[in-house]
Amino acid sequence: MVKRKSIPESTKLKLWVKSAGRCEFKGCNKPVWYNGLTLSEGNFAEVAHIIGSSKDGPRGTEQSEELQVDFHNLMLLCQQCHKEIDNHPERYPIELLRTWKQEHEDRIEIQTSYPEDIHKSTVLLFSVNIGSRTVPISGEAFRNAMFPKFPTDQKGIKIEEKEFDRLGTPEQWQAFAKTRIERKIQRYLDEGIDDIKIKHLSIFAIAPMPLLIYLGKCVGDTVPADIYQSHRTIENTSRTWSWQEEANIELSYSVSCEEYNKGDIVFIKLEISDTIKLDKYDQLISKICSIYRITVPEPSPHFLKTKRQLEIFSYEYRKLLNEIQAKHGKNCKISILPAVPVSIAVECGRVILPTKDPKIYVCEYYKEKGEFKTVLQVN
Repeated sequence: MVKRKSIPESTKLKLWVKSAGRCEFKGCNKPVWYNGLTLSEGNFAEVAHIIGSSKDGPRGTEQSEELQVDFHNLMLLCQQCHKEIDNHPERYPIELLRTWKQEHEDRIEIQTSYPEDIHKSTVLLFSVNIGSRTVPISGEAFRNAMFPKFPTDQKGIKIEEKEFDRLGTPEQWQAFAKTRIERKIQRYLDEGIDDIKIKHLSIFAIAPMPLLIYLGKCVGDTVPADIYQSHRTIENTSRTWSWQEEANIELSYSVSCEEYNKGDIVFIKLEISDTIKLDKYDQLISKICSIYRITVPEPSPHFLKTKRQLEIFSYEYRKLLNEIQAKHGKNCKISILPAVPVSIAVECGRVILPTKDPKIYVCEYYKEKGEFKTVLQVN
């Protein structure tokens, strides 16, 4: 009788690593480094042969002796699965077990080969006072919203302004946007943080609508980004920035042209959080302008709940910008009248194409006077 060869420790170690210490029987995947009942730690694995270790054993062939210690002929199994395949070799032929081993080890390789930073993101906190009110962005809330991503570092990007004067002139709005937003964002995108390049952004922003759109333009689409929405109806304050996953959410937007003229003056009404009646902007329009509109069946501050709703809006808005340019030319002037959630405002800026789109201006609504005023050129 030929003496059975001992499997080298290096081969056993490789088998443990390649299988991630889990049973390779398809559908089992049981950890074999502890007892599932008592939770005591130890080696509860068994090394099984695909082609039997002897030609008289389960799945034995003339190659049995030659392949006794070959890594490719070995599987890491729990005790039950080892007994199962050896007691019923006709159910578990050689090719089936080879396939299971390869599938299991390929899956482990794929799951463990992602670079570390795939689950990390640079946090961008943008907060500008709206009148006298500044809304803080909770660290616990933004970390919960990001999960399973994690902040790349403790610093992130933080732009916080508490004394912005929204009653200022358009020149003051423009200067603020240029110095306090564009230059800072550009520096971070160019230089990174501590000389480490920014690869992904998680954006949490609360500010007047024109500044949010300007922020989105500064970020652009060159760096992948997730934009989050503050939800006022969430009682758990640690979850206020987390996207909701509710059934029966309204996903459709209505895009229409309320008034069309061949001129180069265009207005876009974004009626998502509220409706925008004519008396709020009639002092801005003329007889030769065109007015386009994106809205939902029931505009509300609580409309936006899911990331999918934001994605669909982005598609419809980008499509509308393309349509406007086709009809009115690249030299037209677009003015945006926004009544939108904060995340949509940021996305409105992100989708702007620097070399393609016409000049885009944003209006701010002044409740005190009940009217919109053009305050900021975005691009």
